[in-house]
Amino acid sequence: MLLVSCTAFNISGNTSSTAGVSATTATESSSTAVAATSTTKTENQGLSEQPDEATFKEYFNELGLGKLPENGSLPVDIKKGDNIFISNGGDQLSIYGNLLKDTKLSNAIYDVNAKKNIRGKVEFPLVMKKGGFAGSEPVTIPAGKYEYKIWIGDKLVGVFPFEVKP
Repeated sequence: MLLVSCTAFNISGNTSSTAGVSATTATESSSTAVAATSTTKTENQGLSEQPDEATFKEYFNELGLGKLPENGSLPVDIKKGDNIFISNGGDQLSIYGNLLKDTKLSNAIYDVNAKKNIRGKVEFPLVMKKGGFAGSEPVTIPAGKYEYKIWIGDKLVGVFPFEVKP
């Protein structure tokens, strides 16, 4: 199973909604323990890949993973830093952040135990505008440990570990 839809909300005034695997928005947060700029070397060592800190700093001052509870609203109800989800479609995996300039983002979901992507790298179809944004999608993947990865072009800017429980 894959995460199958996404709603993106640009807090700076641009709103977009799309459905489909290719329509996922992603970001990383300096307040999140695994954000590119706030992790210690020890915490980063457990990641499958290391984010490019220079590119992160050029484009973001916040990027993170959180949970949008069932019937929650973007961006106010995001539980920042929450990375444990139930695989029932009720929990929403949420990415949030603040862009310093306009850019296109890509994402993938990596299965830590299988050591492979369960969803390959896909570019978000819209240019994300400077300012705050949030995106969410229902969690419908099987129980396991994963990483949500974010790129700008070919530069990895965020790796967010998360767990899905049955």
